[in-house]
Amino acid sequence: MHKSRAIVLHQIKYSETSLILKIYTEKEGLLSFIAKGVRGKKGKLRSAQFQTLNLLELSYKEARRSELRHIIDLKISEPFTELLFNPVKRSIALFMAELIQHCIKEEEPNPELFNFLYSSIHWLDLNRGSCSHFHLLFMMKLTKYLGFYPMLDGHHQDGYFDLQQGVFSTHKPLHAYYIDSEDLNAWKELIYCKSETFDNLMFSNAIKRKLVQALMIYYKLHLIHFKELNSHHILHTVFNDE
Repeated sequence: MHKSRAIVLHQIKYSETSLILKIYTEKEGLLSFIAKGVRGKKGKLRSAQFQTLNLLELSYKEARRSELRHIIDLKISEPFTELLFNPVKRSIALFMAELIQHCIKEEEPNPELFNFLYSSIHWLDLNRGSCSHFHLLFMMKLTKYLGFYPMLDGHHQDGYFDLQQGVFSTHKPLHAYYIDSEDLNAWKELIYCKSETFDNLMFSNAIKRKLVQALMIYYKLHLIHFKELNSHHILHTVFNDE
């Protein structure tokens, strides 16, 4: 039997009472699970325990003839106070879960990445201020753990950020994947922002949309398997309604 902290990413209904789950674990990375009886009346597990981004203490075992692990027991290690009930935070959580699934494919441990994800989710739930910029900060900081965080050399004399090379440049790149002018200032603010200065970000909705698009291009250029996200459209709608 294995035990690990874990983060729920996705669930699919399987049979009348069971779920197939994608869960990111601290001990083994991204794994697939089957949770039996969670939609019935007699099982000890419940589907509510597998809400998106729930933070778990998980006990499980491997199946002999399947890649699906069997969940034996679990407890929610950090019960959410707001994330499941606040529409803005809920939309951000769905976006984060989709992003993580698109970025992480490995069944191998990465403790630093896991701790970053775990603490980011916990912070999002507990933060009582505005969270309308959090998805941008999360996308930028996640690149540190994926291996393509922007290189900061020479940024004081720059006029461009080359998304393809991941560097600042004084010369306009010979391709279309770059950031300049007003968008470049916002890009720099995002790079240098820390959790304690998060409230200082004051991007307009138009700039936020541009930054999301730039970040998704950045991810596509540096992750071969990265696909277009769908949930960012929900964020645009939510923030336009604020």
